[in-house]
Amino acid sequence: MPLAAVITIIGALLTVLVLAAYLISIALVLWRVNAKLHAITGGLQLVTEKTKPIGPIVGEINNSLAGVDNALRAVLAK
Repeated sequence: MPLAAVITIIGALLTVLVLAAYLISIALVLWRVNAKLHAITGGLQLVTEKTKPIGPIVGEINNSLAGVDNALRAVLAK
């Protein structure tokens, strides 16, 4: 086998090995990012569940404050 063919095969193998190592490192980084995003998504869903009951309570507070506002306006008008 000629020397040029051996050098070409070795170069091709080195190129494949470098590309494989690079792609594996990218896959590991993406795996860590995916794990962190999964944790963040779980936390956001928990916050959404915990804050869901606030809507009706805020409406009740606004209704109560509207009554207080009307009473104060009546006092100030006198």
